[in-house]
Amino acid sequence: MKRLLQLLIGLSLVWAITSHGADVLRFRGENSQGIFNETGLLKSWPEEGLTPLWTYTGLGGGWSSVSKVGNRLFTTGTDAEDKSREIAVCLDLNGKKLWQTVVGKTWQRAYPGARCTPTCVPKGAAGEDCVLVLSGSGDIYCLNAADGKVLWQKDIAATYQSRFGHWGMAESPVVKDGNVFVVAGGGKALAVALKIADGSVVWESKPNNDHCAYVTPALLGDQLIVMTATKVNGIDTKTGEILWESKYSEMAGPVRWGGINCNPPVVKGNRFFVTAGYDQGGVMYELNPDGKGVKVIWSSKVLDPHHDGVVEINGKLYGSNWENNNSGKWVCMDWDTGNVVYEENWGNLGKGSIQYADGMLYMYEERRGTVGLAKPADKLDVVSKFPIRYGTKEHWAHPTISDGILYIRRGDALAAFDIRAK
Repeated sequence: MKRLLQLLIGLSLVWAITSHGADVLRFRGENSQGIFNETGLLKSWPEEGLTPLWTYTGLGGGWSSVSKVGNRLFTTGTDAEDKSREIAVCLDLNGKKLWQTVVGKTWQRAYPGARCTPTCVPKGAAGEDCVLVLSGSGDIYCLNAADGKVLWQKDIAATYQSRFGHWGMAESPVVKDGNVFVVAGGGKALAVALKIADGSVVWESKPNNDHCAYVTPALLGDQLIVMTATKVNGIDTKTGEILWESKYSEMAGPVRWGGINCNPPVVKGNRFFVTAGYDQGGVMYELNPDGKGVKVIWSSKVLDPHHDGVVEINGKLYGSNWENNNSGKWVCMDWDTGNVVYEENWGNLGKGSIQYADGMLYMYEERRGTVGLAKPADKLDVVSKFPIRYGTKEHWAHPTISDGILYIRRGDALAAFDIRAK
């Protein structure tokens, strides 16, 4: 009996270590949809706001969000000793740095700093837990999650003659079936697939004669939905074949400054919604039954987030729109029809990013850095808010929620807030 009890305790400890239902492996959670699988969270916050459990400073410049596996957090930043170098940083859940690794060249032109959120892959590289990051200048690195050791790396931009927009590369890696997909946006390939185990090439798609946007692709079955400056493509994840192409710019329009697209596609069933700021609008597509074409269901200029993302909850799309670089309203639209449910100002605050967890919307507006908690309803219903007073520069990083903790990065600093109901 004693040995049996010891065995059961041992098994329970192994389960506690290896199983983390609330882990966030990539940018904006599963398939970059901005929805976090959480329960038991507060439905309102104290009037005075939330106080950080801890704040870590030393990330350097950037707008990377946080991914999390077990007792580790991963993000990217800029090397304090050499600002031309990008770094991946690993922290424990108390905000203590465990390791830091240089991961290529940071983008040095307009808005220098890290963009990519790391993508975590348990047992992804030769049996090792690994982390994938893409620098603003197009270097992809695969790191050992335990110590940050470089397992392999490739210069995507140079290899595939990537055609950069004004702000470099800003997507986060997407993984499926042991492969990592990167939108090269180049003269030699639109996208490439590499084996996570060793970095070898699985396939290279044909180019689409467009330059890079700043969009993390989404998966729709066995298709990778890729958005470049003026086009949307569906790529077979197994072969790299471009299955269809739509000139997004002709559906939404007008194209601003060469096509500035930053928001991950929102997918549901056989439909997906793509959108961009600067009055470029959004389009709801439906994939044809054979998977080799799409049709437009509706288009609208009302919901055009700058770089803030959209979430779909119970047949409604929620997000903010672009009026200018500082201002925008908060919007709810019907998924099926595109009809506007509401378009409202949030007091004197501006547009911002949006996420969802446990029945509530989490809003992080960027004009003043206000974090809000709202009900997904037919009107803008913000029940709590508080300001972010730490960090540097823009409030552009998307929040992450995992195991009842809200992580918000602002420039050089990352803070953790306990949002669990007591």
